[in-house]
Amino acid sequence: MRAPRSLRARLLLAGALGAIAGGVLAATLLGAAFERSAERALDRRLADDIALLAGLAYADPQGRVRLRREPVEERFTRVFSGWYWQIGDGAAALRSRSLWDVALSVPEPTAQPVTGQVTGPRGQPLRFRAQALRLPGTAAATPFLVAADAAPLRAEVGDFRLLAGLAVAALIATMLLILFTQVVWGLRPLRELQQRLARLRRGEPERFEPAALPAEIAPLAEQINALLDAHARQVARAREAAQDLAHGLKTPLAVLAAAVERPGPDLPAEVAAQVARLRGHIEHHLASSRPVGIGTRTELRPVVDALWAVLRRAHAGRSLMLDVDLPQPCAFAGAREDLEELLGNLLDNACKWARTRIAVSVQRSGGRLRLCIDDDGPGLTEAQAGAVLARGIRLDETAPGSGLGLAIVHRIALGYGGSLALEPAPIGGLRAVLDLPAAPD
Repeated sequence: MRAPRSLRARLLLAGALGAIAGGVLAATLLGAAFERSAERALDRRLADDIALLAGLAYADPQGRVRLRREPVEERFTRVFSGWYWQIGDGAAALRSRSLWDVALSVPEPTAQPVTGQVTGPRGQPLRFRAQALRLPGTAAATPFLVAADAAPLRAEVGDFRLLAGLAVAALIATMLLILFTQVVWGLRPLRELQQRLARLRRGEPERFEPAALPAEIAPLAEQINALLDAHARQVARAREAAQDLAHGLKTPLAVLAAAVERPGPDLPAEVAAQVARLRGHIEHHLASSRPVGIGTRTELRPVVDALWAVLRRAHAGRSLMLDVDLPQPCAFAGAREDLEELLGNLLDNACKWARTRIAVSVQRSGGRLRLCIDDDGPGLTEAQAGAVLARGIRLDETAPGSGLGLAIVHRIALGYGGSLALEPAPIGGLRAVLDLPAAPD
């Protein structure tokens, strides 16, 4: 059977099947227990009747079994009443008046009581109890037998099974009603979550309050809030990038337009300069507007090793050493391309300014990474450190570069809810500190 797609239907189906199976089992066990109890009660009554007959029986001088008096209970005196007793066997057997002139045929009794079923005078099933007792003055044990019609017992058991079935059916119906109410009430927070997501999709501002939700759904709401925050940062990042690109292209385009209107010998150089400026703006914004890699995992050590292999060749003329202090495993919760952009720019800057040594280290605190890139170069003052984070700012125009690297790093870090800070390095130069999300182990 194919499982239903609805979570509510699955819960209701599983609960209904469990309730029905449990109810049927309970009704069956109750019926069996009542039948066994009723049979035991009947057997005790038959045993009491045998004890009564044994107390009334005696042996005459000829050794024949006699009764001082017959039981006077109406059940034994009314013909074919359904209750019968018999002492001995054959023609000389003593029988209750209820048997009239019919003798019961039972297995040979023993000294231990025997219980079973025998056919009655009218062909009806009888439950009997028989026992062979030796009376004083007799040469052998005499069989004593008492039997009762089993039909009333079966009818009583049947009535009980019917009542038990009706009671269990009512209980199952009540349980199903409770189950339906429980499922509807229990899944209501998911319905509310769905409605809020629908409003969010329509563009309505919406936030989820985990404290107002059940403990099982609160983590989901927190993750949705985190996803919404990341999406909002991406949208803001893309909007700002588009605005910055439009603003950055405005001036070079105006210069080009003016140069075309007044052509001269410096036109090619002016066009080339402005085209390079336009290309720099476009490359910068393409890099900084790349979507943040949500839900991905990137190990730090392979990225650092690959970048250092490239940078070491690019700066082959200098004796630079790299110290790496990264715990294993240590992963960034983001795209590999973004990590390469972040570390590539910072390591490249460190290689440009370092004298001999560069150090990379990571400290993890909770779900965050504090990634430090140190160099032993000249470093920066506090005012210079704040200035170089602005787009296109270069403190040394003689050094290669466009002045966009740190701005790109800063923007990508902000996209992940992190930050970039510049501070003095313990080894004497500049330390770039990245705060980034850590991937779970």
